[in-house]
Amino acid sequence: MIQLRDVYYAYLTEPVLKGINLDIPQGTITVLSGENGSGKSTLLKVILGELIPQQGEVRLMDTPVAEMTDFSAVSYVPQVQVMNQVAFKITCLELVSLNLYREFGFWKIPTQAAKAKARKQMEALSLSEYIDTPFNELSGGLKQRTMIARALVNEPKLLILDEPTANVDAESTKAFLAQLNQLKAEEHLTIVIVSHDLQALQENLAIDTHYRLRLGELSHA
Repeated sequence: MIQLRDVYYAYLTEPVLKGINLDIPQGTITVLSGENGSGKSTLLKVILGELIPQQGEVRLMDTPVAEMTDFSAVSYVPQVQVMNQVAFKITCLELVSLNLYREFGFWKIPTQAAKAKARKQMEALSLSEYIDTPFNELSGGLKQRTMIARALVNEPKLLILDEPTANVDAESTKAFLAQLNQLKAEEHLTIVIVSHDLQALQENLAIDTHYRLRLGELSHA
């Protein structure tokens, strides 16, 4: 699913990723941890094709990322703090529906078919009662679950989450991680999580592999 070979990335002359080698099989849950400044965010951007490494190769689903033009099979969920920056008023159903823009057209109003598909995905994540609720009125945990519904509505093969339990209460975190376990078991979804909250993940998540980044170098934790 994800392969990195001898990947180096530097900002100007400052090396951030140093010879990263990584293999993530399909249908697994992988955790990436590390201190601030260890290179986690840069590694995510390299995997997502937002940054091109100066050396090495990155492949998603057996295709070099540099050659990919369609990332519809990849869904990314940012940190809750980023979600809080949604300034305009939009309901949860509308937000989830908008991720189906490939079906109804960019900058166009979601079709009834798109809304029906989004509604079904929200129901699958026990979000039925929040369908018409403005997104900005939700708690951190509910925002996270809504963004997961948004990420899953286009049926991706790869789900990447950045600090998914940050600023989320313990009960919501436990429920959210249980849903990830279910997605892995039932949908064979590949899940990559960047997180500092290792205790919650280790206690509630069926982790296959845990890697640690330190000063730009990756190792098994």
